[in-house]
Amino acid sequence: MFGFTLIELMTVLGIILLLVAFGLSAMQGAKQRAAIARAKSELAGLALALEDYKRHYGDYPQTGAAGQANAVVTAAIGTTQAQALLFNALTGVYGPTNFTARVNGPTLIDVSKFSVEGGFTTAELSTFAVPNGSPPAKTALPKSFLDPWGNRYLYFYKRPTPALAGGAVPVSAWLAGSFVLYSAGPDGQHTAPNANTGLYTGTTQTTGTNADNLYADKLP
Repeated sequence: MFGFTLIELMTVLGIILLLVAFGLSAMQGAKQRAAIARAKSELAGLALALEDYKRHYGDYPQTGAAGQANAVVTAAIGTTQAQALLFNALTGVYGPTNFTARVNGPTLIDVSKFSVEGGFTTAELSTFAVPNGSPPAKTALPKSFLDPWGNRYLYFYKRPTPALAGGAVPVSAWLAGSFVLYSAGPDGQHTAPNANTGLYTGTTQTTGTNADNLYADKLP
């Protein structure tokens, strides 16, 4: 009376598997949307901190002469790489142009609201953002801010350039209206902007590696 044919059982099983697949897809989509929303919020927070930094020092951190660490974390970042300079600038270690002399400035960002590369050891927490030593100075840490996919946020801004006679613009001058700050997105891939203009060329922004990038602001 309650017997089922093999075809009927296979049909029911197929329907169940389809429902499970649809459910998993919906969950993945929801997680991705949440990660994108979080990245946008964090980028807004970083941009706000950079504006506070500019109001305090007169300019954003000029990291253009520094090497960029990869967006995808495959090795520990060095303190002289651009993303680490950004981290240390916003936590009061450096002014906008000199990344050797430590300034003991204000901490302009709440790092507890971000994922930080490598986290903090007990020793780092005891000295983080607090001048220590003789003379007392804040410690530069090999850290960067990480996006929801565990990749480093990317930050580009002009390199310090000497003034030229007659008001001429140096060849290496940054011609963009502001910094370029972004997440490489879910795929962790990106093509960096031109080091001088802050602009991109070709189709990288629409169909290439930057198609899923998330930006803090738009260039004028």
